[in-house]
Amino acid sequence: MDRLGKIASSLVEAEYSYGLSVNEKKGIYRFDCSGMVQWVLKRSAPVAASTMAYGLSTRPLARDFQRRIARAPVERVRGGWQRLTRVAELKPGDVVAWLKPVEIESPNTGHVAFVLLPPVLAPGYENAYLIRIADSTRLLHDDDTRVGRSGFGFGTILLVADPETGAPIAFGWVGLRWRAFETPISLGRPSR
Repeated sequence: MDRLGKIASSLVEAEYSYGLSVNEKKGIYRFDCSGMVQWVLKRSAPVAASTMAYGLSTRPLARDFQRRIARAPVERVRGGWQRLTRVAELKPGDVVAWLKPVEIESPNTGHVAFVLLPPVLAPGYENAYLIRIADSTRLLHDDDTRVGRSGFGFGTILLVADPETGAPIAFGWVGLRWRAFETPISLGRPSR
């Protein structure tokens, strides 16, 4: 959370980019969602970052975050990660990652973001939560800080939970303002 706060307070220029170009002193942050998460983890939870990158020939993408978090244990930390099973368990600093739904045309493999605030039940819904996140994107979320630009910022998404297990089953990119997409979603807590 400290690292995300430092980015927000020093931010002069942000851009969503598949490359990675960061100059903290000048406040320039150019990366995509997975590049941003991996960059932050390297500086705040290096064991978790190393686990995410292990065995890959390139940096981890959103699908790698989703799949590797899905394999992390629930009962303990392993490789700097602990998997969470319920949306309601999310805390600031946790990671949400999902695979790109098949009905969305995009070169991206999915999306990954940090949780900023505990989940809030969406008004009028029993199993839907509004989640404030930090990410890097071109497409704005609900109540987004990136008006007029892309890249790093804060926004609100929706996570729909299975009514029996509380596990995430769908996401809404702009909170309650658009439809939710079913896809594999992983919730993880990086620890070190």
